[in-house]
Amino acid sequence: MSDIHYLFRFRDLVAATIEEHRRVISKHSWCWWGWWKRPSEDSRSDIWNQLASETSGGQSVYVGLFDSGSGSVYRAKVVEVIKPSQSGAESTIKVPDDQADFVPSYYRESPFSRAWMKLAEIEQLPINFFGSYSFAEAPKLPNYAASTLKRFVNKKIVGPEELRGMDTTIWRIRPSLLTDPGEQILLSVQALAESISAEVVRCKSDSILHLTDAHFALGGNRHQHVWRYDNEVNRTRQTMVEAITGALDGRKIGLVIISGDFTFIGSREEFEEARTAILHLLGILDLSTDHLILVPGNHDIRWTTDAVYDHNAEVVEAPPAARANYEEFYERLMRQQPGRYLSMGRRFALPCGLTIEVCALNSSSLETGANFLAGMGRIDEGAFTDVAQKLGWTSARTLAMRLLVIHHHLALTEDLEPAEGYGKGYGLAIDAVRVQRLAARKGVHLALHGHKHRSFIWRSTVYELPEHAQTQYRLGELSIIGGGSCGSEETDGSSNYFNLMTIDSSGLVLEIFRSIHQGAFGIISRWGALLCLEVAGM
Repeated sequence: MSDIHYLFRFRDLVAATIEEHRRVISKHSWCWWGWWKRPSEDSRSDIWNQLASETSGGQSVYVGLFDSGSGSVYRAKVVEVIKPSQSGAESTIKVPDDQADFVPSYYRESPFSRAWMKLAEIEQLPINFFGSYSFAEAPKLPNYAASTLKRFVNKKIVGPEELRGMDTTIWRIRPSLLTDPGEQILLSVQALAESISAEVVRCKSDSILHLTDAHFALGGNRHQHVWRYDNEVNRTRQTMVEAITGALDGRKIGLVIISGDFTFIGSREEFEEARTAILHLLGILDLSTDHLILVPGNHDIRWTTDAVYDHNAEVVEAPPAARANYEEFYERLMRQQPGRYLSMGRRFALPCGLTIEVCALNSSSLETGANFLAGMGRIDEGAFTDVAQKLGWTSARTLAMRLLVIHHHLALTEDLEPAEGYGKGYGLAIDAVRVQRLAARKGVHLALHGHKHRSFIWRSTVYELPEHAQTQYRLGELSIIGGGSCGSEETDGSSNYFNLMTIDSSGLVLEIFRSIHQGAFGIISRWGALLCLEVAGM
């Protein structure tokens, strides 16, 4: 039986990967297998050039396919490869148009793949891999000392945990020798370990993608999400991720912010659809979860067990149970424990030289009310204090740009709110004014939110209450950007939206994108604002 010298990582996110590729092989005698690299990986041209050489002239070579979910390794026969683009590791590659049917349908149209292997066989049973193979070279990992990585050379691979902890998808391996050491060495994937971190995360672009209110829904509520899901067979409709990334048209994104309502009723199954879509989005944008900010919305905190979302439903879930599904979703997506308040705090360095500091708060902490189910928002003041302290926000004076991200509104989005909306709070956080003052005292420049599915911009001058003696009453200016829903059916004019903000040292440009009846997204409005240092006072 042929030994393997290359190991490729994969994970079942949308479909049963091995089964789907075997189905294509059974029909056509071979299939294409796409390489979805990690954001930190380069083009791995050393591996691909060698595979291309070894499969030239009709030769074949066996590789291992490592399922990082189950820990199984399958042997596969490679007869040809399409190498990564010479223009860089970020360039996606498509197979020839007349061979599209040789790619499993679930990712045939998804532009993730940076290279391809033509597989003529995937063996039925996993091989006896762990303990039988060793690392042939040091893993290609950023941010680790060479002396640390050198310890892996000629060491047996003793378990899947060793591979899962490495932020890479390709290893060069060989059959083990009796003299190879068998110690276990576990590395952590290079990602921020906590929901609030003051570490600086470097971004590859000055552009920020803001999404909100996707409302992934299943079963009787399926119509609440207007886009196709990846596992649905109607290929004439786009997925939400395909529509958004198509509109971006290759523009690089440095940071993704999602301001809540990932689901419709907060079920585990809906959260899984949301997680799959987010991972696909990050894959296309070549970003890691270090470059993702998210907060829950009122639909994500499950105060009731009803199968439909009803503002007037009886609250039957205690707070720990109500937030359990969101916490599980957050942990699986972000690979870290959610914080006590479900908050996030991050510091990002943009290529333009500006630092962005983000305080993302859960505004869905209100358990109950007289006639509503968690429809109104409330922010726990302790959550804001916690993030501000850990980010070092001791005063309003800062050279960074500070952002606040919540789900609910800090200002009314309508000229006239309907009377029947009173019991639901018109989408406002009930402590909206207090939050504006807290933010202004800490020098927050911009707030982002979602909730009412309406695109919105506002600017407030924030003052202290006049009856309290203050050395200064004017706290500063707070700009507010609301996002229209990127996925819900419940919108005016069957429209869906997303925001794109591009920042440099002189100012911010906001582009609002709209899709009508699930058509292509296009820019409907462009706004600009200057950035300047200001000393508040009155």
